[in-house]
Amino acid sequence: MGRQTKLIYEFGPFRVDPQEYLLWRDTEVVPLTPKLFDILLIFLQNSGRMLSKEEFHNLVWPDTAVEDGSLTRNISSLRKALGESRGEHQYIETIPRRGYRFVASVKEVRDSAASPAIDSIAVLPFINLGGEPGAEYLSDGITESLINSLSQLPHLKVISRNSAFRYKGREIDAQAIGREFRVRAVLTGNILPHSEALVISAELIDVHDSSQIWGERYRRNPSDIFALQESIAHEIAENLRLRLTGAEEERLVKRHTSDAEAYQLYLRGRYHFHRLTPEDVDKGVEYFRRAIERDRNYALAYVGLADCYNYSAKREEAMEATLKALELDDQLAQARASLAFHRFVYDWDFSGAEREFKLALELNPNYAEAHHWYAIYLANLARHDEAIGEARRAEDLDPVSPLMSMTPGLAFFCAHAYDQALEEFRKVADLDPHFMAAHSLLGHVYEQKGMYEEAVAEYSKVMEVVEKEVVTVLSLKAAIGRLEAKRGRGREASKMAVELSQSRHVGMLACLIAEIHAALGESDRTFELLNQAYEKRNLNLVSLKINANFDPVRKDRRFANLLQRIGLEPPGGT
Repeated sequence: MGRQTKLIYEFGPFRVDPQEYLLWRDTEVVPLTPKLFDILLIFLQNSGRMLSKEEFHNLVWPDTAVEDGSLTRNISSLRKALGESRGEHQYIETIPRRGYRFVASVKEVRDSAASPAIDSIAVLPFINLGGEPGAEYLSDGITESLINSLSQLPHLKVISRNSAFRYKGREIDAQAIGREFRVRAVLTGNILPHSEALVISAELIDVHDSSQIWGERYRRNPSDIFALQESIAHEIAENLRLRLTGAEEERLVKRHTSDAEAYQLYLRGRYHFHRLTPEDVDKGVEYFRRAIERDRNYALAYVGLADCYNYSAKREEAMEATLKALELDDQLAQARASLAFHRFVYDWDFSGAEREFKLALELNPNYAEAHHWYAIYLANLARHDEAIGEARRAEDLDPVSPLMSMTPGLAFFCAHAYDQALEEFRKVADLDPHFMAAHSLLGHVYEQKGMYEEAVAEYSKVMEVVEKEVVTVLSLKAAIGRLEAKRGRGREASKMAVELSQSRHVGMLACLIAEIHAALGESDRTFELLNQAYEKRNLNLVSLKINANFDPVRKDRRFANLLQRIGLEPPGGT
């Protein structure tokens, strides 16, 4: 792979690199989601020609049913990214009832500059050629281990496990995957387990032209699995032309256990945990415990236990496992991020949380969940520009995860930038119409914009789906009670507040009931409930500083005092 010639598109002050999925305005990169970049490329490749809506749908959303408004919203977002004002047609012209046309002059430039390194990769799920379900944990585990190893490298973007595993069992089109994930290389592979040998094939593909960068077939004894994974990771780094420091080399091939059986038990635990059913998570706990019995110093097995306990809402057990993992290995990014989140949400140790978040991201810059949690932390402390930056990074690393894609919307919502939040949450709802968290947040945005009927519709939609989740239903009832108060229906709002106050879950709902009383103008009752929430260390209080539902009591000195007690403002602050 020497010097390559690649195509660059130029129009106005913009340059577009289809190979690296980048849009520049002069010297600044303009962030675009994968779908917006796809739409822009289609325009550039067909400049001057009218494209019908049907053509766009077939090219951008092949074999997928989407709402009619999805294309309109995406083109509106693209216009904003290009700096077009309402009514302008400097770049994109709307042909009423027919389609769209790119009207700016487009120039194609061949750039023959050398590309010294490939800086982004997606490791796709290895295929279990044996077909035995009992060996599935091994193919999944090797994939996840390679993702984790490569993620340690600070100058390499590695797509997260969540997004990569969306391609499990699907036909591979390297160029399409490159466009979706905005990466320059894809690793594929397969595994054929035998009783006496393990046969693994791996192939590194350049997504620009689907050419093979590197490929290898290995036949090893199952007990040599550690050395095998190290060999593959080294070959990938070398063929991506990455220059690694000594410390980065060590992190790339770090072994967390020397016991092959403990490692196999760990892989089985990860396999069951990622199925995310209560039964499978319980099986995950069993396998992680068995791995620890084999190797008491196996820090990653303790991280697996912590993940299972967090899923099962066993807070104390999760923290105990996290601290044990860090006692054994203080360089584990996953454990650092879990500790950071605990210190933020439960301990209200905000400075301690930030130190742990930063350390986690220094250890693993590709850990999408850590960027997500850190963005939420920053947003709740009203550090909005930083929050939006972290949110975009989380989305970039895990682009097909609804949760990660929702993070920018959350950051905008906390900044009270409701139009931008609405746009982001609508995109998430388009990505996964069944992701109820997006609809709940759409309801919150509509509420803050005074669009009460739309808010009720979204809350009701969620309530129909989660009717068996008692606390979630009660939280939605609290939101509807708050809406009634804002609409001037005080009697209905008061009735809802009383009903919720009589629930056995009132301790968890105290902040939400307080919001109803704040909307009713009942400040004394509002602070009575907020103080109860403070005594119970209700996790909703970490959002108090940016929660617009408490604006009616924000100027009350008791509000500033509460912010100071929580630690969201320094003593004597405002």
